[in-house]
Amino acid sequence: MDTKTAKLVRKTPLGPDTSDFLFEVEDGRVAGLEPGAHVDVHLGDGLIRQYSLWSWSQNGKQLNVAVKHEEDGRGGSAAMHALVEGDRVALGGPRNNFPLRDGDNYVTLIAGGIGATPLVAMARELLNNGRDFQVYYLVRSKAYAAMDAKFRELGLNEWYHLHCSDTHGRLDLATSLQSMPAGSDVYVCGPEPMLNAVLDAGKVMRGGTIHFERFTASSDEVHDQNGSFEVELKSTGAVFEIGAEQSILEVLQANAVHVDFGCSEGLCGSCMVDVFEGEVDHRDGILTPEEQASNRFMCTCVSRAKSARLVLNL
Repeated sequence: MDTKTAKLVRKTPLGPDTSDFLFEVEDGRVAGLEPGAHVDVHLGDGLIRQYSLWSWSQNGKQLNVAVKHEEDGRGGSAAMHALVEGDRVALGGPRNNFPLRDGDNYVTLIAGGIGATPLVAMARELLNNGRDFQVYYLVRSKAYAAMDAKFRELGLNEWYHLHCSDTHGRLDLATSLQSMPAGSDVYVCGPEPMLNAVLDAGKVMRGGTIHFERFTASSDEVHDQNGSFEVELKSTGAVFEIGAEQSILEVLQANAVHVDFGCSEGLCGSCMVDVFEGEVDHRDGILTPEEQASNRFMCTCVSRAKSARLVLNL
């Protein structure tokens, strides 16, 4: 996996638990920076985490990510917040599983908590392109609206709505979505309960599409109990058994089969491979239901097999 060395040139608190990290690339530049994209931040000892970009320089030398310190997290946010200005990290990517689509459709951006980071970049792009859109930023209280100032700096005026549940109560999502023009696009990023609430409220939309990015793989779907199955590599015919407590990615790595990886939670798409044959038990959080039903590709870090064998295009 190609990476670039970057120095942390500025670390700025945005709230009680969130900071902005401005990195400057020292070896070349980062290409492909666009709204919705994230980078892999290599934090040492095999710890790799993905963070969405909210801003970057046009020359691809500097980029910003905002990170919330999760007390009960898996260590990534703690390692990020332990960085001090002058520290160096390796950056991989970018990749974009949450792209802003072209077109003339009316757009509504719905951000929850730190999920606002990619939506700030989307709002800037929509504004620059003269698109019609609005933004809802949902937080517990004003103190935790880490990206509020970034939205307001764009000059969105009445098209920006900060909704604090401690003072405004719960937002009536159904009414908000029903009031949008027919065929509108909705982009939502935030905690799982909020995302599910938006998807449920979206039933009243007059056409259009809800695009979303998860923080964790979906917990709603009930999966079969893990069993063993086989994976065959199309290129060599090699067959590996995947035990009930093993992931495909782990077994492939143990047998010196190279597959890129990042989050190992089915959220970043790094370990996606093409499926030549077999039925997949999808457990990722990025493929759409249509993409999952196609059985054409899968995330090897979390997804498994419904059939006795999967043939992968490796």
